[in-house]
Amino acid sequence: MNTEEECKARFQTLLEGYQGITQPKKDSLWEEVKNRYTESHRSYHNLNHLYQMLKEYDLVFPKWKDPEVALFALFYHDLIYDVTSKTNEEESAKIAEKRLSELAITQNRIGICVGHILATKSHRLGENCHPDTSYFLDIDISILGSEESKYIEYAKNIRKEYSIYSDEDYKKGRTQVLNHFIENVRLFHTDSFFDRYEMQSRHNIKNEIHSLQKGKLI
Repeated sequence: MNTEEECKARFQTLLEGYQGITQPKKDSLWEEVKNRYTESHRSYHNLNHLYQMLKEYDLVFPKWKDPEVALFALFYHDLIYDVTSKTNEEESAKIAEKRLSELAITQNRIGICVGHILATKSHRLGENCHPDTSYFLDIDISILGSEESKYIEYAKNIRKEYSIYSDEDYKKGRTQVLNHFIENVRLFHTDSFFDRYEMQSRHNIKNEIHSLQKGKLI
């Protein structure tokens, strides 16, 4: 089973049992997700990103308080992705809210899903956030703790997504983003992700910042 087939199977299984879910409806909802995540300008925030998050999601499955809502958030969190926009998360959350409403999911659970998605804007926990948001944010950035070769591939794909910007502008912006992460006392909110990925993540980020400061792309 390839990445697209795996993501489709997980998404359509998630939909089973909800109000008004016929096979054509399941196919339509999946096509919307697939078409967004396979847009030509996406080199990192694509189906591979969802697939990698699904593997991390499964590793901590017993920890989720509402695993179905977390899974909905996973599929919708980067549905809108435009590197020139500052409202990607809000727009993605609006679509998620609409789709979950169509499935007759309760407003409380929709609010939890929206909260997960909006939290990815800053990757910091707000007051009274749902317990699952900590895990959701951690699976979203778990790529940072990859082995060095995989991290380099990730960083190169991010650069491709921002190809409309000059090297100088990109280096400046990317350094700001990386410093935003590394200035935190800890990158990962949950102990399970902290123990697995914190040290390697900091090593990878520091290496990339060092390269950018030397005027090089990693």
